Amino acid sequence: MIDHRRRLLSRAALTAEGRITLRREPDRSWPGDHSRLCALENDGHLLFLGEQPGPLPGGASAAWRITAQGRAALQG
Repeated sequence: MIDHRRRLLSRAALTAEGRITLRREPDRSWPGDHSRLCALENDGHLLFLGEQPGPLPGGASAAWRITAQGRAALQG
């Protein structure tokens, strides 16, 4: 598994709810990990939970939850 994929899955797995959240910047740009999380979602390792508006105009956050397949990938 590629290091950044393992890092993101591990980050989600360490939380009690198995969630990982990213915050969108007020200029509406997402951090680089957003595309990596979307790729993990496409592979079935994460489940997209949705977006929530942020406190600042243009800001938002997106959340994913690790799946059983994602946990198995960490162990393999």
